[in-house]
Amino acid sequence: MGRFTDKVVIVTGSSSGLGLAMILGFAKAGASVVLHGTNRQRLADSEKALHEAGIPDSRILKIQGYLNEDATCEKIINETAARFGGIDVLINNARTYRKPGGHASETENYDFVFAVNVRAVFKLVELATPYLEKTKGNIINVSSVAGMAKSIERGYLGTVYSMSKGAVIKYTENINQSLMKKGIRINVISPGPFVSLFQRRHIEGPNADEIFAAGKGMVEKITPAGRIGHPDELVPAFLLLADEKSRFITGSNWVIDGGCSTAAPEAGDLKL
Repeated sequence: MGRFTDKVVIVTGSSSGLGLAMILGFAKAGASVVLHGTNRQRLADSEKALHEAGIPDSRILKIQGYLNEDATCEKIINETAARFGGIDVLINNARTYRKPGGHASETENYDFVFAVNVRAVFKLVELATPYLEKTKGNIINVSSVAGMAKSIERGYLGTVYSMSKGAVIKYTENINQSLMKKGIRINVISPGPFVSLFQRRHIEGPNADEIFAAGKGMVEKITPAGRIGHPDELVPAFLLLADEKSRFITGSNWVIDGGCSTAAPEAGDLKL
């Protein structure tokens, strides 16, 4: 019997990168899982990866949709409850750096990023709370060290992303007491530099590969671990936080970044 046998785990943004590693980790530990993403092909590839790991269709629910739309949030919660009968763990992992397809103004981009990175988290927690109260389940929000970093030149795009991730941390800290009265734990994990499709797909233009490589080299240089992390290295932390044995851990922010947040560069050295 697995560690999460008979548990139901939702991971938003789980069709690639960190989210895919998480959902595979929970599924291998026995959970029924809800796979979510926006891209049909990546969802199909992720479902295939679950099958290759020995996870049957009976333990997989696949949902496609953009989280800036309330209908997608409602679909995730309602279909999960209908299919599996309840919810034990909600992991708000989906995130965006900028509005796909471009934006007419920085404010337009701000609205989209906050809709996905902050409002959707708020909405999903609101919708999932009645189910989590019944199971005495828990929530893990995914922020970023970008939500805590200071003195880094980011430009409009990076600033908005950083603001949104800082909001996720403060939301987790502030909603903790009211959720705990219902028996629901909530924590946040703030990853640092990890190998992920997320970073690469937000760099465009003819020199995108060179820009990405230069940024990767800079991050590796300032990270005490000397490298970028692999998604699998995050999974143990999520499994531990979601485990019922961790019932005294709530309202916390776990920073997992190879030490890079303890060795921040001088202002202007790193532009995101």
